[in-house]
Amino acid sequence: MARRAAGLWALGPLLWGCALALRGGMLYPRESPSRERKELGGLWKFRADFSENRRQGFEQQWYRAPLRESGPTLDMPVPSSFNDVGQDGRLRGFVGWVWYEREAVLPQRWTQDTHTRVVLRIGSAHYHAIVWVNGVHVAEHEGGHLPFEVDISKLVQVGPMSSCRITIAVNNTLTPHTLPPGTIVYETDTSKYPNNYFVQNTHFDFFNYAGLHRPVILYTTPTAYIDDIDVTTSVDQGTGEGSGRLFPPPASEWLCSQL
Repeated sequence: MARRAAGLWALGPLLWGCALALRGGMLYPRESPSRERKELGGLWKFRADFSENRRQGFEQQWYRAPLRESGPTLDMPVPSSFNDVGQDGRLRGFVGWVWYEREAVLPQRWTQDTHTRVVLRIGSAHYHAIVWVNGVHVAEHEGGHLPFEVDISKLVQVGPMSSCRITIAVNNTLTPHTLPPGTIVYETDTSKYPNNYFVQNTHFDFFNYAGLHRPVILYTTPTAYIDDIDVTTSVDQGTGEGSGRLFPPPASEWLCSQL
């Protein structure tokens, strides 16, 4: 088992590259005889990184072990906006990285049947998200309003284990390149502000709610599956016509499934 674990760490960058290859249609997963789904809503472990540079979580590698081992955590409901939960004023106006963690128990068949894909889907993480599974970096996504997903089969089908630890770091900082846009302003008057004090400057009339805003789920498909459907319609003198095409997964993803 130790040898297999060492091999898994060595494959980390390659697995991450495979995660980025999932650029297909992303049909919304619905249960069927060939597809199963596990909801991960509820209370997740949560911590905001209050360090000056908001980088302590990365410097101390909070994703390498259960989040509680590196410091105190809160119970945070998912989906929700972390800055609208509780009475801590520091969270209400927090700007920077926050960390979520959930340990999911997987059905035995998911972890032992190599003809089954296990996919992690995140409905919305506002705004920039980085994801680890069992301490391995699997995905990164920018854009707080759209879903993204990653095939984690090779991380959970490595032995007789029945759980996986999902860690998601989310940064709600708005920049001129985000939607909506914003800027970070550093206050340099040390007679009024502490060192490195900054505020999020915005020009819109709504609050910048942040966190895991939509459901997080695990779902399965067979290794041979439909990735996307394309339907084309036309009308010819009052007669409607339609045609459809079914798409397999991209070739790059097929290559990853063979590793």
